[in-house]
Amino acid sequence: MRSGEFLPGFLAVNADAMRVSFWGVDTLEDETARTAVLTRVARTAAGSVPPGVVEAALREDPASLTRLLPPFGAVRVDESAAVMVADSMGFRQLYHSAPNAPGTAAMSTSAIAAAEATNTALDETAVAVQSLLGWQLGQRTMYAGVRKLEPDATARLDAGGVRVSLPADQTREVIPFADAVRDAASLLRVSIEALLDDHPDAVLQLTGGQDSRILLSAIPPSRRRGLRAMTVGAQDSGDVQTAAQLAAACGLHHEVHGLGDAESLDPEMAWSLCRSASMRLDGMSDPIALAALGVAESQFDQGVRISGLGGEVARGFYYVGRVRERAYGRTDADRLARWRMFVNEAVEVEALRPDFSAWARAAAEQAVFDALSLGGPEWFRATDTLYLRDRMQRWAGVTDTAVAYERVVINPMLDESFIRLAAGLAPADKANSRFLASLQMALDPELGRIPLEGRPAPIVYAEPGAFSAVQRAATTGRKALKKVHQRIRRGTRAPAGGETIARKVVEHWRRRPEILDVPALERFVQRGWIDEFLAGRTVPRPSSVAFLTNLIVLSERSPRLDADE
Repeated sequence: MRSGEFLPGFLAVNADAMRVSFWGVDTLEDETARTAVLTRVARTAAGSVPPGVVEAALREDPASLTRLLPPFGAVRVDESAAVMVADSMGFRQLYHSAPNAPGTAAMSTSAIAAAEATNTALDETAVAVQSLLGWQLGQRTMYAGVRKLEPDATARLDAGGVRVSLPADQTREVIPFADAVRDAASLLRVSIEALLDDHPDAVLQLTGGQDSRILLSAIPPSRRRGLRAMTVGAQDSGDVQTAAQLAAACGLHHEVHGLGDAESLDPEMAWSLCRSASMRLDGMSDPIALAALGVAESQFDQGVRISGLGGEVARGFYYVGRVRERAYGRTDADRLARWRMFVNEAVEVEALRPDFSAWARAAAEQAVFDALSLGGPEWFRATDTLYLRDRMQRWAGVTDTAVAYERVVINPMLDESFIRLAAGLAPADKANSRFLASLQMALDPELGRIPLEGRPAPIVYAEPGAFSAVQRAATTGRKALKKVHQRIRRGTRAPAGGETIARKVVEHWRRRPEILDVPALERFVQRGWIDEFLAGRTVPRPSSVAFLTNLIVLSERSPRLDADE
């Protein structure tokens, strides 16, 4: 194993005896054990948690650490066992071999490292999901014998293999709307004040949207003037202009950064960045997007950031149409998959082998339905669970994990208590941003009267009846029409800078076509389609370049390329 290619982390393997490797992380050591915090910060809403407290909890009550603010992970290893724990959302990606599987058992910060240690195979269903969704669902990885650690869980590796401990099923607590608004406002105020006490130079990632404005509103007015804020985008964009208006109203020190110049990269460097990004993502998300993000971030200070990512869990990300409780079936799940989930990151159909393509779509749609079913029998609550436990855990979480050692991003909206409040609301209370808008008005009604970028001010969404049926229909119609246009042109939405980087990667492949001569591509991808773009007669989508990159990297690292039947 070449540990230098992985993110900072660890690998623990138990065959005949326990073997442990750490790389790039600081460990606490005593006479019998080594402990490592697998994120740069450990926090609760009340403030920082010292490493010694984490070490004691790992020894005495590992499950208590799941309450720490995501992303969080930690591991404790002695001569006979290793115990690892992540946060309540499973945001910090940690992996283990399948429980009770025969042979060598492993746990690691890297799915690739765990697969190498246990000699496991690629998972065809995972490849199918990746080809349509661009990320993974549930706890599946790209390897049949490796799983991601569940949210709110701990795992133990010893002579008996891997055992995973999950919390007891908890009944969903119904929370009255007014109580949820009050408690959420109090939680965010406490969390933001503690954050600024610990990190007075923190930078607020400010956009023209709703979530970062809520965090700004939770900052006491006396602490706003001179606070640093940053917005990424063009100076004349609506997002930047709205953010600038908020910054001026609060006396913030506001910086605007454009996207990095991907055009300055030579093709070989673009490929190197994407290959490295795929390694850091364990082949389970978009390396083109992560490489583009890295180019943009190269011009920014890498200090502590305050982020509003996650507010979507409190406003019904997948809600469309009238929100009233109803049951659902496979047709509803397939429609959601095709129109909302597979649109942005699917590879073009002609890229895949015909036999695999038809099977892959059916397998991916079944995977979406299975994920929805875990959220219960009611449609809107099931989509909330899908967004929280799948899209946030496996899409946002894998990217946050990949950059967690480059910069510290603290997001109070991912706090377990905030998530619990959002989960306890009725879907109708979250629809049309009613809850978040009401939270905004409770925190700072003046900022709640400033329009959002491209949308009315939060006060319009907060007051019952203010968001009229006409406005609701128009908003829903615009979202649906955007997806329809994407399907009509069979297009996908590339990440910022992604088109340029993908083009340069393809240029490098044309110079070095042997890079594409790998077994995994032969199994899933049509060789004729590859020959067409290598000859310059076609241009693959950025999503397809990302998919190929992941398969190439997994082929380089996978000990077995035959999928388990």
